[in-house]
Amino acid sequence: MLKLTLVTPEKKVFSDKEVEEVIVPGEKGELDILPGHAPLITTLKAGILRYRLKGSTEFNKAAISWGYCEVYPEGINLLADTIELPEEIDKDRAKKAYAEAEKRLQQAGLIMDEYIRAQRKLEKERARLEL
Repeated sequence: MLKLTLVTPEKKVFSDKEVEEVIVPGEKGELDILPGHAPLITTLKAGILRYRLKGSTEFNKAAISWGYCEVYPEGINLLADTIELPEEIDKDRAKKAYAEAEKRLQQAGLIMDEYIRAQRKLEKERARLEL
């Protein structure tokens, strides 16, 4: 059994929730974390966090944006810019934000920083819409 803690700069989503498995969207691909996993710290990208609660066969999900995941023998600490549970997401607002980010990416003359911001926004909204 692992204890999962989810934190953003604004709030603690939950702390020490007992889970059997966690799948995080790492920068280099998905990472499946089970009890006994080797300790590590990894970076996260925008995507879907999946976690299976103790005694459950179903995964719960949350949309996350960039951050870090720390795995240690007893659990996992996940710190991300944003973490949203399905019931917190306004799908209409997410669709509109996704369309705006997509339009922004298609504009000519974007400097690299603007392009990266628009790309990150697109990835974040895509994750929100997948829930």
